[in-house]
Amino acid sequence: MITYEPIGFIEVEGEPSRQKESFVVVRPDLAEGLLGLNEFSHGIVIYHLHLASFNGPIKVRSGERVGIFATRSPNRPNPIGISVVEILEVERNRVKVRGLNAFNGTPVLDIKPYDKWDSVANPRVPRWHQVQH
Repeated sequence: MITYEPIGFIEVEGEPSRQKESFVVVRPDLAEGLLGLNEFSHGIVIYHLHLASFNGPIKVRSGERVGIFATRSPNRPNPIGISVVEILEVERNRVKVRGLNAFNGTPVLDIKPYDKWDSVANPRVPRWHQVQH
């Protein structure tokens, strides 16, 4: 058994949107862990998809039958979500971001800075995946 304790939660009004600003609110006892994060333009937020439910390993995307691990569906065996976000501001235990695709109250597992190791130029993706985006 693997267990995690959330480091905080997501605060967003209304439906999530990659264009909308939202907040990652970190537990006060971990606020010092945010020191230096404001020097990065982007970060990676890892969170628990607490509203998701897993209902099978096969999905249909754009008319193609594909495995769950070939999709970005939130309904997974281990409901872990990630978003690359733009860091707009860090104040006390609150990180204001843009690009987070999570609901209000979503538990946050970790925040990592985004750097060159996380970037891939011109990744290969199947045609059916390009239709989705």
